[in-house]
Amino acid sequence: MAEKQNFVQIVDNLTGKIERIINLSEIEAMTAEEKLALSRAKSLYIVTHRLEPVVKIELKKTVVNHEITFPGEAETPPAPEELIPEPAPKPGRGRKSKS
Repeated sequence: MAEKQNFVQIVDNLTGKIERIINLSEIEAMTAEEKLALSRAKSLYIVTHRLEPVVKIELKKTVVNHEITFPGEAETPPAPEELIPEPAPKPGRGRKSKS
């Protein structure tokens, strides 16, 4: 029967992201100073399973030598029309007259 292992999940308090997951026996083997440095500004959680992602995403860079157009997009963007400023309204002289 497999031995049950406990892991420690280290989470950064500022970002909320998981930094790493290490075996509890590794932490027990550390000195007090190493444990203090490991846990400073972090939250430690004991977890029973270490999950690894099934999907791995890779980003590949390629050099673009020509202009790319997508379907449904206009070939050339329409030229902006010249904006003609509207005249400012004339200020009134006080009270409006009733009809």
